[in-house]
Amino acid sequence: MLFNKTNKNFRIKPLVAFGATAAVGMSLATASHAQSSVTLYGIVDVGVEHINNTTTGGGQTREVSGNLSGSRWGLRGVEDLGGGLSAIFVLENGFNVNDGTTGQSTKGIGANATTTSRLWGRQSFVGLAGKGQQLTLGRQNSLLYDQAVPFDPMGASSRYSTLSLDYAMAARIDDSAKYVGTFGPVTAAAMYSTRYDTGYGTEVPGAQITGRFYSGSLTYGAGPLAASMSFEQRNSNTVATNTASERRVTAAATYVIGNVKAFAGYRFLRASRAFLPANPVVTANGADAGYANMYWTGAQYRVTPALQLTAAAYYQDVHASSADPWMAVLSADYALSKRTDVYATGAFARNKSGSALGVNGYGTVAADYNQTGFTVGMRQKF
Repeated sequence: MLFNKTNKNFRIKPLVAFGATAAVGMSLATASHAQSSVTLYGIVDVGVEHINNTTTGGGQTREVSGNLSGSRWGLRGVEDLGGGLSAIFVLENGFNVNDGTTGQSTKGIGANATTTSRLWGRQSFVGLAGKGQQLTLGRQNSLLYDQAVPFDPMGASSRYSTLSLDYAMAARIDDSAKYVGTFGPVTAAAMYSTRYDTGYGTEVPGAQITGRFYSGSLTYGAGPLAASMSFEQRNSNTVATNTASERRVTAAATYVIGNVKAFAGYRFLRASRAFLPANPVVTANGADAGYANMYWTGAQYRVTPALQLTAAAYYQDVHASSADPWMAVLSADYALSKRTDVYATGAFARNKSGSALGVNGYGTVAADYNQTGFTVGMRQKF
């Protein structure tokens, strides 16, 4: 849905010829530099899920929101400033279809997660764009999230994807400055934040590194091949432990052959033990720092223009530990129209040596138990 807004040429009955000429000249000059538009958009995604071996040991059947795509609505605006430069903004709210509550309303992860308040929890930023480059300020998707969507077979979906093995694969960063530049087939990006999660409070005077975040990425795409590399570091949000950090390095690629798109990816994680105690890698490793490799692979097959099948596998290798879980996913997505589709997704998570990876993330299954999940749902885009 699109609302276009342009400056109106106000007609004023002239008293003299000079007045009429001046009025028309000013009107034309204003109109040529003030073309703007605001787009209302969104996704509504809801389904029914059944999982077994929950943390209480039993099964659960429930209605769930945001399965293949997080449910959202937003406003996207652009104003032509002339000379190839535009002012842009995005305000995007996440919500849960099943109960009408706001999404992205937590800080921290796992047992440390608490509630905070965010109206535009998915994104809220403003900036300038032009000639293949963009600079924006606000709450924005991390570069790792930008990479995960096109390079994870499941698109870093809310359920049954790389997000289940690492919460940072779909992270959003508060108080951030983000640059993205496209140079032929190469896209370079950089990001910096003064405090990446303001659910913990604002910047702390005299504690410059508390909650700091920085990241960079390079992505190449030409013909059937696309590849990307990224790095990010985030410091603890707590003043007492602000020298503790999480560092991630990723590499991923896709290749298209006919109706098949193949995926492969790797992520290295180093997490200080004092950083977010709920981090599953840290809690699984008794050393001062936790290290883990995550690998994923998969493929999408376009059976018909309306039907797509996806298969994916994910493996977490935790250093100095045998708690190395893996997860397999199968999904079918059928388009009823350009805007509406129905889907069915199944996943199986395998645990051992005390690991507790559920199909929806760590800590959602009883330790040492495997878990199977199955979701059927419907998604509409507008």
